[in-house]
Amino acid sequence: MALERNRILIETINRLIRRGATDRLKKIIGKVHEADLPPVFRSLSAASQHKLFYLIDDPEKKGYVLSELDEDIAADIIEDLSVAQLVEILEEMPSDDSTALIKILPPETADTVLNIMRKKGAEDLEGLLRYEEDTAGSIMTTDFIALKPEMTARDVIETLQSEKEYHDIEMPFYIYVIDDEGRLVGISSLRQLVVVSPSTPLRNFMSTDVISVSTDMDQEEVARIVARYNFLAVPVVDETRRMVGIITVDDIIDVIREEATEDILKMAGVGEEFVETKSIVRSTRIRLPWLFVSFLGGVVAVFIIGRFEENLQQGLAYLAAFIPVIMGMGGNIGIQSSTIVVRGIATGRINIHHLWAVVSKELAVGVILGIFYGLFLGAIAHLFFRVDKTTALAFSVGIGVLSSMAVAALVGSFMPMMFARLRIDPAVATGPFVTSAIDILSILIYFQVAFLLLGL
Repeated sequence: MALERNRILIETINRLIRRGATDRLKKIIGKVHEADLPPVFRSLSAASQHKLFYLIDDPEKKGYVLSELDEDIAADIIEDLSVAQLVEILEEMPSDDSTALIKILPPETADTVLNIMRKKGAEDLEGLLRYEEDTAGSIMTTDFIALKPEMTARDVIETLQSEKEYHDIEMPFYIYVIDDEGRLVGISSLRQLVVVSPSTPLRNFMSTDVISVSTDMDQEEVARIVARYNFLAVPVVDETRRMVGIITVDDIIDVIREEATEDILKMAGVGEEFVETKSIVRSTRIRLPWLFVSFLGGVVAVFIIGRFEENLQQGLAYLAAFIPVIMGMGGNIGIQSSTIVVRGIATGRINIHHLWAVVSKELAVGVILGIFYGLFLGAIAHLFFRVDKTTALAFSVGIGVLSSMAVAALVGSFMPMMFARLRIDPAVATGPFVTSAIDILSILIYFQVAFLLLGL
């Protein structure tokens, strides 16, 4: 239902833009939920994106759209915005989203915007810019509710109602309790707040077992923590345990989506960005080294086959007929094993210190599958290839499939685990690296076994 509504909205806006029906477009944009606009922008040309953006009157809605668009699209749109317009939009955005937007501005524009916002008391935004990319500090927001432990439940409710700074808090479901130095000492939910006696101080019903993250923690690790404990938000503390911000679940969803996309693209050997966000030259440059690994693996396989060329010409060309299926089965199980391991490492379900347990399990699966398909292909070779030493050929093919799949499972699980232990992104161990290694080993083992059993 939602997909159909989205499709109709995109088609309607596209049609109205072509007609130049500005008034109708304004009415539609005013009624449409802000979350439905980013998909519309992605379907438009650059010129139409600019037209549509300028028809949005609400600065808060403009800020949301910019925060949800791909970086290159957002950068293109804000190029034509004045400093005053940028400041107006940034003031309506959560601090984590406004920080991300500041980072894609040209340096001189960013400095001008920060100077204006500094005068308006927005120093927090400048502070967030000092944190490294992809850390907890870079994605946190400084808008949170932090109160003292001696405040009673009645005091807390009155403060939340009277203090304007708390009215627009992005995630108002948690009340964080801090001491006089600003250190995080406890947490309470709004539910706890309203069920206790009004005269009860925070320290009596707050939870002191607070799970927090540090400003320099990797965003992927933060996502694992939030997912494990089902938090709506997680507090961020500095090295002195002073509370400096929170990371909300909507940002965690973005992190999970980004990290999953990045891993999938890396495993495919096409870099870390979607094809529509890259130029032809950039796409070519990124894919070239990855494909070169496959190219080298293929060249080595060619030399291995060439080594046995003389024997193949002496009436054993039927051995070559089984090369595609042996390499294909090995390649498939290798990619399966590496995908399982990379995903397990990324989600925290696989511990990199349990290397041999993981590898031995995948190897056992590879051997079992290899035996099954080895018997199957060996039977086909025995029934349909009427040649001298048919039984030896069937055994050669069967052992070739078994060894190929076993080695593939071993390599496919071992390489990502080793990369992870060496603190190298395990996603890079898949794709061309695994398939190239499997191609070489599969061919080598198959011919060695075949020539040994056939007495050549």
